[in-house]
Amino acid sequence: MSAVVITGAAGDLGRALAASFLADGYTVFGVDIAPIEPRAGLIPVALDVTDRAALFALAERAAAEASTLSLWINVAGIVRVTRVLDADPEDWDEILAVNLTGTYHGCAAALAVMSRQRFGRIVNIGSLSGQVGGTGVHPAYGASKAGVHALTKTYALEGARYGVYCNAVAPSVIEGAMGSQFSDRQREQLAQGNPLRRLARMDEVVDAVRYLASDTASYTNGVILPVNGGSYLP
Repeated sequence: MSAVVITGAAGDLGRALAASFLADGYTVFGVDIAPIEPRAGLIPVALDVTDRAALFALAERAAAEASTLSLWINVAGIVRVTRVLDADPEDWDEILAVNLTGTYHGCAAALAVMSRQRFGRIVNIGSLSGQVGGTGVHPAYGASKAGVHALTKTYALEGARYGVYCNAVAPSVIEGAMGSQFSDRQREQLAQGNPLRRLARMDEVVDAVRYLASDTASYTNGVILPVNGGSYLP
């Protein structure tokens, strides 16, 4: 039995990832402050990703209850759709705490266990906003995701000596809960501004994460994988 930890598991991306790994027979520890319905193979864990000690305890628990903690996916994140001129300093603190500090705690907790195993994969959820910025959301969002990208590279370098890989995906706006925070007009503008003339689908982001978590990515480490339809070509 092999364990996967997914933070932000009550959100639509977290749920989609959990379903994908459950279908492959993994034991999934689904982490969120929002309720998660338990089901076969899915273990709900109610905690806040800003609680470092709780995440470290979870990593130890997952490794103890399964033969291996194979994968840790840092999905938990928040976004505020607002004009930059109207950006609230309190939102800045909250967004950075969840998106960046929460991902840092998750990476650290995962590596603490995976380094002993000499194996494991960490996948972070970054964003196109972390690469190009943006004016439709709180400036903390892009800043936090840029931090996630740099954090990913740091843990890739450190983890490599232990056989632990760390990568990230950087999606553009995804259809679903994230996309629904924008108005119809904003979504249309975002879609028409993309070379593919549409927003990202949830399954496309799941597939990118699955690649980075797979043996196929055996020489892929420290990568920020764009899932943006060609809207940014680094």
